[in-house]
Amino acid sequence: MTKDLPKKAQVVIIGGGIAGCSIAYHLTKRGIKDVVVLERKQLTCGTTWHAAGLVSMLWPTPTLTKLAEYSHELYANLEAETGQATGYKRIGSLSMARTEERMEELRRTASMGAAFGVESEFISNERLQEIYPGINTEGVIGTLFIEKDGQTNPIDTTMALAKGARMGGALIKENIKVEDIMVENGAAVGVQTDAGTIMADKVVLAGGLWSRDVAKTVGVELPLYACEHFYVVTEEIDGMTPRPVLRDFDKGVYFKEDAGKMLVGWFEHNAKGLPMTRIAEDFCFDQFECDMEHIEEYLMRGLETFPTLGEVGIRTWFNGPESFTADNLHLLGPTPELDNFWVACGMNSKGIGAGGGMGKVMADWIVDGHPSGDITDCDVRRFHPAQRTDEYVAERIPESLGHTYAMHWPFYQYHSARNKQLSPIHDALASAGACFGEVGAYERPNWFANPGQTAAYEYSYKRQNWFANYAAEHMAMRNSVGMVDMSSFGKFEVTGADALASLQHLSVSDINVPVGKLVYTHWLNERGGIEADLTIARLAEERFWVVTGIGSFNRDWWHLKSNLVGSNVQVNDVSQDYACLSVQGPKARITLQKLVATSLNNEDFSFGTGRYAEISLNQGVKVNCWLQRISYVGELGWEIMIPAEHATGVFHAIHQVGAEFNLANVGLHALNSLRLEKGFRHWGHDIASEDNLIQSGLSFTAKPELKDFIGKAAFVAQKAAGLPDRRLLQFKLHDPEPLLYHNEPIVMNGKYVGYLTSGMYGHAVGAALGMGYVNIGQLSKQDIANAKFEIEVAQERFSATASLQGFYDPTGARMKM
Repeated sequence: MTKDLPKKAQVVIIGGGIAGCSIAYHLTKRGIKDVVVLERKQLTCGTTWHAAGLVSMLWPTPTLTKLAEYSHELYANLEAETGQATGYKRIGSLSMARTEERMEELRRTASMGAAFGVESEFISNERLQEIYPGINTEGVIGTLFIEKDGQTNPIDTTMALAKGARMGGALIKENIKVEDIMVENGAAVGVQTDAGTIMADKVVLAGGLWSRDVAKTVGVELPLYACEHFYVVTEEIDGMTPRPVLRDFDKGVYFKEDAGKMLVGWFEHNAKGLPMTRIAEDFCFDQFECDMEHIEEYLMRGLETFPTLGEVGIRTWFNGPESFTADNLHLLGPTPELDNFWVACGMNSKGIGAGGGMGKVMADWIVDGHPSGDITDCDVRRFHPAQRTDEYVAERIPESLGHTYAMHWPFYQYHSARNKQLSPIHDALASAGACFGEVGAYERPNWFANPGQTAAYEYSYKRQNWFANYAAEHMAMRNSVGMVDMSSFGKFEVTGADALASLQHLSVSDINVPVGKLVYTHWLNERGGIEADLTIARLAEERFWVVTGIGSFNRDWWHLKSNLVGSNVQVNDVSQDYACLSVQGPKARITLQKLVATSLNNEDFSFGTGRYAEISLNQGVKVNCWLQRISYVGELGWEIMIPAEHATGVFHAIHQVGAEFNLANVGLHALNSLRLEKGFRHWGHDIASEDNLIQSGLSFTAKPELKDFIGKAAFVAQKAAGLPDRRLLQFKLHDPEPLLYHNEPIVMNGKYVGYLTSGMYGHAVGAALGMGYVNIGQLSKQDIANAKFEIEVAQERFSATASLQGFYDPTGARMKM
């Protein structure tokens, strides 16, 4: 084989597994012929070759379900197109439940799938035994059957994609090792290999478990880590004919018929991490020693489910590497740290099932500059820097693997890699009974335990053990006063003569406001999609604070830095320098007035403004803080930015003066229910880069008549088009008993029209609330009023009222009183 390489290519792809070959194939379908795939050894030799090859229709999230749906369509036709056999066949799947909680999870998943056209049914144990002879149904209370699920041969399917890519003009080279990614002026410009240099317009890293180390060489930290992944293959079993894939989730085991034999694999709760120091330099189709002590428990579980395993020998004991991410979702898209450098890795044992759809999304993204669909939950930019350290990934990701088949409880909290980012008042919150949850590696108080109550979750799909706690916190803010620690906010200081011009360029709202004014605004992309949802405060003529949520911290930081204008503008991350306490409720003014000399009266301190004020502590100590009057809960209130070293003192002082009003500590769960009652959006759930201001009901923030901004032309066109093609609605169930979380289907006049993006129980309105997009164009207020809406929860439909406004104080009068 010749190693002759071209001097230049439009796209160079590093890695010849399912990801790299799928991207190359789809790029050629988009007319990009000048594509080079470089594989260090042989195609599929990393992790692709030993994948189970499951191609499921139904996944835990809408994004993954859409990727899998396309993969089915692609694999079904790939052999006819390329002449290369793939082994694809639709053999169905069976998912067993042994507890009522697992049954509810499967019903909820089946409901979500139905909204995407995935047909499924629950079958009896008798029917299960007919479909899967030899199965032990003892303890099984229900089984979800998806007849159209499939499987494919991972190597053959990858080879078919590679052949299709070559047919489209791509060059695929094996036994070429990329030794260096070439960088000039902050952009990837090519690769240096052991066979020469290739310059490139774009470099795509699809190197599987090697991706983290490769990316590190150019300053990109990917939250990716390898784990050992085990399965066994039996000797041939008499009478073993093709049958559906079987998943015994509660035992953590899956079964797949394999040419008259049985492949049995699992996702163990105590997965073994695999540092790259254990991966040989010449790794190629390699395996590791099978740890019998580690896998014995799961092998015995498999024998319990399918006793025939005890009657046949084991032909293959397999242990190979598999790469996982901290949240079991892929890492896709352009990296913010380096221009023209893209990644597609972290397949989390879903690479074959998602590979087809992932390749198409990535190719469209590379060609068009944006993905063909909502890929927010897989965007590589979603992780906070604290989640990308070696320590964090090594601790968290083995637990993440084990969570694959575990119960996906609402509000589930991981146990590993905790306490990486702490609030300045963390100890005070813990002493007050906080039960912490983690977002972006930041510990935040989700709810507060009562005296004598353990601050720990008892998970359920029903009302969990903290339901009454957060109901009391919720109502304290509605009826009196509460305080929530919002120190996790990202806080970016923008200064300089060009600070205003930069923020005007980014923001849809007019940022040229008087000093002391706050602006709620959005940042858009050129398509009019919402890239950020945040608040900007003008602290001085040339000094601004951009305040955003911890979940979008990394995206917003890089979006800000990438779109500055002028040479005299500086940005600094001051997130850790200041705590933030949000004091909200009808008694907020009278509480805080006891601590500050500055008048908090409406005429002196109006809604949407901020100023510095001294807060009085004990022994005459005064702390200069920034107070801004704003609310995410729909009540009278202030957010207080406090120098971190004084935060605990201010926290105790507020409690002291608020005691007569029974000031409550409030957690993030109550904050979520409070904002849902108001219909306030949450970026990453209710709005993201594929949603626009018209669809989401946020067009009031944009001021195109006053100035230019990124995405202005698209916004103006969207507004001129009239009623949008989809609308974000609020929903309130009529039955006060069911709970909503997210992904529950929306049913309008008997037909699926969307799914909820958020859900929580609204204690002030006495019912579960949700919001989600209804995908029916030109839907007017009258259409909404006349329609019959239902929300499907675990395959049961509940009638609901739909509204374009929140169900609590829709005029916003309480925030401005």
